[in-house]
Amino acid sequence: MLARPAAPVHRWGMTADITLHGPGDVVAILPYQLGYHPHDSVVVVCLRGKRVGLVARTDLPLDEHVDEVVAMLMGPLARDGATSVIVVGYESDPEVSQPLLVALVEQLERAGICVVDVTVVRDGRRYSPTCAEPCCPPEGVALPDPADVPGVAEYVALGRSPLRSRGAVEDLVAPEPWRCLGVARAVESRSRMPRARRRSAAAWSQVLAVGEKGRRAPDRRVVADLALGLADIAWRDGLIAWLAPSVLPTEALDSKVMKLLTSAMPTWGGMGPGARPRALRLVQGTEPVAGESSPTERDRRAAVTERDRRAAGTERDRRAAGTERDQRAAGTERDALAARTGRPAPAEGVGRAEREALSIERDELLHRLLALCRSLPDECAAEAAAVCTVAAHVAWIGGDGAIARVAVDRAVRLAPDYRLARLLERLVDQGVRLPPVSGAGRGPGALDQVG
Repeated sequence: MLARPAAPVHRWGMTADITLHGPGDVVAILPYQLGYHPHDSVVVVCLRGKRVGLVARTDLPLDEHVDEVVAMLMGPLARDGATSVIVVGYESDPEVSQPLLVALVEQLERAGICVVDVTVVRDGRRYSPTCAEPCCPPEGVALPDPADVPGVAEYVALGRSPLRSRGAVEDLVAPEPWRCLGVARAVESRSRMPRARRRSAAAWSQVLAVGEKGRRAPDRRVVADLALGLADIAWRDGLIAWLAPSVLPTEALDSKVMKLLTSAMPTWGGMGPGARPRALRLVQGTEPVAGESSPTERDRRAAVTERDRRAAGTERDRRAAGTERDQRAAGTERDALAARTGRPAPAEGVGRAEREALSIERDELLHRLLALCRSLPDECAAEAAAVCTVAAHVAWIGGDGAIARVAVDRAVRLAPDYRLARLLERLVDQGVRLPPVSGAGRGPGALDQVG
């Protein structure tokens, strides 16, 4: 049951190369988009013409909260500019989603937003409360196997699969005892040490290092240093701007902070102003591979490891195997990028490769930040709240709305007066979008999500 109505969460818009055929495909792909399998929920998929925009999810409320939940959903939907919507109700028992569905559809129609379809999902079948044609029999229709839905393949290719429930999403930021061993003691002892900003920069540089070095679980002293440094507001804001470019203009940042960031921090995963994904740079031969120093060896860099090939692909192979569909999708992506950023569209083939490489690296960046959230116990309230807020910003700007919500919820729970967490909480509640990471969007099929 809800103490208060479920708050919205967001994920950014679906790219043009995902095609869905009917309600079955929509229902099949939503768990991959949301990041988890929804239960006892209502999901609203916004359409702007033929483009998918915001996707809003809320828990089924008590009857007395239905009007409040509808009002809370309508604000983000209206701001998103939806011309039509698809509404999906998930329920464990027959008709428990009906009160919210009826109230929501009525409000959408009053607002002049066309309701294209209403679907109810229960026990592995979908039902239509608005269609009595043979396509929607009273006994319902079995949900398609995700493997038979082309759009799902885009997520599988990127190694993404939905978690079992929203509770599993909350676990992504919950403290893990083995990670938290000794961290509170390290925070207490190191809080009195000087040069907190430089120690924090060194710690962040270590946990965000390229490759296996950065993937190892950090020492408790490293966790303490990176978290303690976030009490320095100028450093914290600069770090967020580095991790999520375009949140803050670089000219608004402290010049000393920018100098430290530039000298200490990596630039893979879209980090840093003007950064390009390391996977793409390796493919294009514009970044040296560890151990190589001669420019004449660049021709060998596309074959660094099988993992890098899978993560980034090669632009040469993509062009050789390109289909008309890929060319259309790449062209649409270039046009959308140019319209969003006001910069010239990238050369043919680069937009799609960069988008895919960036998507994979942003996923790894967020994975590392979430591991840091799980490394700080609740007793380190201020430090855990600060790290969770940093992770929430990266998730929100990347369109991972469910993760942004649970991260900011933990931050606010631990530090109710933490102003930056409260500000981000309001943005998430109201569905106010932050601009996307400069130079690329989410990976294939990314939807705007509210949940």
